[in-house]
Amino acid sequence: MKKIFLLLTAILLLVAPMQAKDDEPVELTTTFLVMMPKEKASTVNRTLKKQAGVSKVEVNTTEQKVIVTFTSDKNTVSNLVNVFRQMGITAAALETGCFGSKEGCINAIKPENTMR
Repeated sequence: MKKIFLLLTAILLLVAPMQAKDDEPVELTTTFLVMMPKEKASTVNRTLKKQAGVSKVEVNTTEQKVIVTFTSDKNTVSNLVNVFRQMGITAAALETGCFGSKEGCINAIKPENTMR
């Protein structure tokens, strides 16, 4: 029993520093499923890169996906969805990281949402 307790304590001590603090900005990457014509790719790229905290944008018109990397203290997934909407493009976030996101996990699999 003592060995298990010591092992769990050691694991917690190793993992705790890896967790991002709430006030620490982190870089998040989110994949958006979009409905847009190929002609809008350059407009989407330019517009998203102008948004606060956005460091990288990858537009794939073949797969109808846009991957955006941004800083958690400067922007949010909801804001980026609104930017797409303002451009006249329907977009939905497929996935995003959890740590450091003001909105928490987007589309995360939670035990209560899975079938057994």
